[in-house]
Amino acid sequence: MRLLVTGAGGMLARAVLAVARARGDEVVALAHEELDVTDEAAVRERFRAERPDAVIQCAAYTAVDDAESDPDAAYLLNRDAARHAARACQKIGAVFVYPSSDYVFDGTASRPYRPADPVNPRNVYGRSKWLGELAAAEAGRSLVVRTSWLYGAGGRHFVDTVTRLAAERDTLDIVDDQLGRPTWTQSLAETIDKLLKVGAVGTFHASDGGVPVSWAGFAREIVRLRGAEARVRPISSSELRRPAVRPAYSVLDLADTEAVIGQPLPDWRASLARFIEGPW
Repeated sequence: MRLLVTGAGGMLARAVLAVARARGDEVVALAHEELDVTDEAAVRERFRAERPDAVIQCAAYTAVDDAESDPDAAYLLNRDAARHAARACQKIGAVFVYPSSDYVFDGTASRPYRPADPVNPRNVYGRSKWLGELAAAEAGRSLVVRTSWLYGAGGRHFVDTVTRLAAERDTLDIVDDQLGRPTWTQSLAETIDKLLKVGAVGTFHASDGGVPVSWAGFAREIVRLRGAEARVRPISSSELRRPAVRPAYSVLDLADTEAVIGQPLPDWRASLARFIEGPW
């Protein structure tokens, strides 16, 4: 398979490229300097020249809080750039893969969110990703993959933040009233690869599996695996006072994805241990 990956150099793209190359795929990796995904004409011409079988849109706006004060930037990358790529894919017959987010949901559910459940994003970032999902449909054949609480090599993320703070402080104040599942970029990249290989299209959920956890619980596991001495003190979301509202419950139902790829997704604790053991 010939893959084109945008946003090369980013956290998810790094894992996607490693998995694809390990599988023996032919890969075209394009960083922002090589392709401005917000330039529709440039995207159309580059896709036509490269003729990939599938495009994985790793280029994305991910600064959740910043999006509240700069919504245009979020919509430009997560909605408009997705539409440009989807239309270009439609013209060459390529599958368009759009990684999306648990933040398209409002967090009021009492059971894991299924792919067909109604969306109701509570912040600008979530709305931009939902609009990007709608834009992806213009590809004709699109694969939307929602994930949650992403971390991995090559980017800023919660695991590294907790690791750094645990070395500097005796006590870490971490939110305990938001529930979800952490996801290692390697796990997500492998799941995307498997979905592509079986020809899946539509919307799928792909986080790591296992028992859902709060951010405070996630932090405790990071501290434990790092062998740090810091204590995690649970706090409420209201105490943190972040600009963007987060869903209180963003656990994704993985049953459809596991059925299609024919295997369970890895437990988040096992993935975290592998990441920390490194190097990645």
